[in-house]
Amino acid sequence: MPPRATCPGSDHRPPATGGSCACGMVTRIPSPKPAPAPTPLVRPDLRDVVARCLYDGPGDPLAADVGDHRPDELRMSGILRRRADRMIAALAAAGLVVTADGDLARAA
Repeated sequence: MPPRATCPGSDHRPPATGGSCACGMVTRIPSPKPAPAPTPLVRPDLRDVVARCLYDGPGDPLAADVGDHRPDELRMSGILRRRADRMIAALAAAGLVVTADGDLARAA
């Protein structure tokens, strides 16, 4: 694209790598690609088993409650699932993994 002093009709064309038009107007700032979503260390059903083990109250803490309209991060089920995720991540960092049968094994 040849450099121009002005852009007719506000047709500002940036270079493919981002930056500014030849007239000096900034038209596009490239942003980094978003990081991919982290994959869970274990299947959700195994995480829920660990979450139920962390609860010592009555009833099933992970059961759906249609009357509870609070966001997930404020419900007991969300809190327990996050705690279970942190616990599984700590076990994995220590070299232990939760296997498909729910047992702990030392990572190779």
